[in-house]
Amino acid sequence: MAFDVGHVVEDDFNINYLINTTMNGPGDADAHLLTLFSIALSIKAKVIVELGVRKGYTTVPLLLAAQKNNGKLDSVDIEPIEFKIPNTLEQYWEFHKCDSLHFLNKWEKSKKIDLVYIDDLHTYTHVAEELKLIKPLITPSSVILLHDLMYGNWEPRYHTDMTLTKGQWAHGGPYRAVGELDQQHWEFSTIPSCNGLTILRNKGMIVPK
Repeated sequence: MAFDVGHVVEDDFNINYLINTTMNGPGDADAHLLTLFSIALSIKAKVIVELGVRKGYTTVPLLLAAQKNNGKLDSVDIEPIEFKIPNTLEQYWEFHKCDSLHFLNKWEKSKKIDLVYIDDLHTYTHVAEELKLIKPLITPSSVILLHDLMYGNWEPRYHTDMTLTKGQWAHGGPYRAVGELDQQHWEFSTIPSCNGLTILRNKGMIVPK
């Protein structure tokens, strides 16, 4: 059975695919596939959420990590997708066709999310609202990953264009949403390649000595 993820076929749905695509893939997030997989494994993420699916390129490493960790990946996209998975992985994945803000609003707050990957609508207001809704759903051990804070070949610098009032990156885009977070409670760093992969964590209140 063939997958709608580039040239991937069922036999290639494994770590070798991630390595080859990370090194040689032409896509705008390909260089981060092995990183997504490795981070999910390193924190032993069982509850994984992906906001923005498109053709499923980033779904592959997150889903493989969910399988390894005996967890589950919930993928969300407002658009219908063509991504297909083999029957052996179906138990680790659920797709939700809806707006990510609606999805996060409906999430059971007592069920904490271990890993969130954000790569859907990139406007400042949308990403800022996502982070607001995600905050009570995570712990200091959770990791939030965001793509495209350096989009448009800006890397190694963040994209900080405030002149855009329409389109995907309006009003400062995802960088503004992350940059405005209270640094007493949040910390982040970005891998400066392939439009940037930002690693964000809510470290909780820092108690003065």
